[in-house]
Amino acid sequence: MTGKKASREAIAWVEIGTTAISRFMAVALSVFFLAAVFLIPLGQNIFDRQQGTTVPFVLQSGGTSTPDESFFAMINRRNKTILESINHLETTLEEGSLLRKVFLPPMQYVFLRFFGKGNEKAIPGRDGWLHFAPALDYLTGPPFLRPEQLRIRAEAHKLWEKPIQSDPLSAIIDFKNQLAVRGISLLVVPVPVKAAIQPDKISARRVSRPLANHSWQPFVRALRENGVQLFDVRPVLTAYAEKHRDAYLPTDTHWLPGAMQAVAGELAQHITREFPKISGAAGLKAQAQEVFGLGDIARMLTLPEKAQLFAGKEVQVRQILTVQNEFWQPDKNAEILLLGDSFTNIYSTEGLGWGVGAGLAEQLSHFLQAPLDLLARNDSGAYVTREMLAGDLARGRDRLAGKRLVIWQFAERELAFGDWRPVALQLGSPKETGFYVAPSGLTTRITGVVGAISRSARPGSVPYRDNILTIHLVDLQGLDRQVQADQALVYSWGMRDNQLTRLATLRPGDNVSLSLTPWEAVEGEFGSYRRTPLDDQMMELEIPNWGLLTDDKTH
Repeated sequence: MTGKKASREAIAWVEIGTTAISRFMAVALSVFFLAAVFLIPLGQNIFDRQQGTTVPFVLQSGGTSTPDESFFAMINRRNKTILESINHLETTLEEGSLLRKVFLPPMQYVFLRFFGKGNEKAIPGRDGWLHFAPALDYLTGPPFLRPEQLRIRAEAHKLWEKPIQSDPLSAIIDFKNQLAVRGISLLVVPVPVKAAIQPDKISARRVSRPLANHSWQPFVRALRENGVQLFDVRPVLTAYAEKHRDAYLPTDTHWLPGAMQAVAGELAQHITREFPKISGAAGLKAQAQEVFGLGDIARMLTLPEKAQLFAGKEVQVRQILTVQNEFWQPDKNAEILLLGDSFTNIYSTEGLGWGVGAGLAEQLSHFLQAPLDLLARNDSGAYVTREMLAGDLARGRDRLAGKRLVIWQFAERELAFGDWRPVALQLGSPKETGFYVAPSGLTTRITGVVGAISRSARPGSVPYRDNILTIHLVDLQGLDRQVQADQALVYSWGMRDNQLTRLATLRPGDNVSLSLTPWEAVEGEFGSYRRTPLDDQMMELEIPNWGLLTDDKTH
């Protein structure tokens, strides 16, 4: 014995080397391991068969090569396609996992009920309120106009995805300048997040209201310096919250009906001062209606169906009617065009769960007593409504004819997370492109091959229960009558009430049978729903059809 103390590594080696385990325990652990390895996939397979679902993995070539494409460019293109296919397979397996379906809801319940923890989308606040995580990230995150932050956002995309434009100022100023060429004014209306107006619902700490990202004031100054009109709704919502306790729905991302009406009233007064000759005498009237809803953030929590942690809320909306007692409808010939997102649609789009006929466009038109044109979509307010406008113009439909004012409403959090790519407001002319368009008033049953299809969002991952897919069909064949075209652009349901449809499982190369009707016939009903577009922007300029599976009666 030397009396020298053994090192920790030597002691650990001795202890590991003398670990004893009985033969029974070794066998039991081995059996448990093998059972986990084989029984879980077997159970998943049985579950998938019972549900009638499959997880196909179709590896695409990534499109056809062009004559001037180099060998390395071709390798890069195909590599991106392989990575995208693998990512989609992993996501699909995760979403359809039996373990996820069995264990996630009760675990979410336990964490929320006993520890006050939400998930990556929903953050519990005070007094039973829920907050959308990206909204809090916008408030507490880095300044969205900081050059370093703009660079990080522009580069923060997956290899196969197109990079975004991260600078909101350049997009807004460019949009204003393009409208000014046609003598049209732009009025920007960002809507702040819940915690900005009511920070007491996220923390007991007393802070001055309203809150904002550190780049908000520089953003406002830059807009004014470049001649962009901004209608700041913060004072209106703050005053409403002080008078009525709340300005937002407790378990939803959106404002209360009364708060929205207050904003619409102030906005109408602003428009009347700036544009006194806007035509009026619309004869619109309002009627009260009680509606009940749960809230989009509550639905993102993935709780068990019988869990009653959130009781929902009943609110009173003002439905706007014409003199013939018909629901208000947008007028494409109006002098004002409103571009909006789900804050515009929350009380007018049935899929959002808070009634119909009482949204921001309806309220503004009622206060002005003047017709209003509307382009609204429940997501991506930074880009998608401008894209809708540009698409109409490119197809030869001059949506800006006779307009004096464009109001652009979007969620304020888009300043930090939206895609602010520029769009060109160029008026095109109608063209014959060989794409099939269903005749007005008729339904055409066809079969075709999926040439390309957009991705549907994972249920519960976005604040919307419904999503419309975009499908490029090729090799068309008519089942009822001859079809004088070999391809078509089709919109259809990819997600309904947080459930993926069968169309959401389609992949390029799959055969499908659909019943097609003109998109124009249903655009007034479904045009405001969230839609995922194709990657090919030129394809988006084709006139779409509305499609349903031939055995699907969902409308």
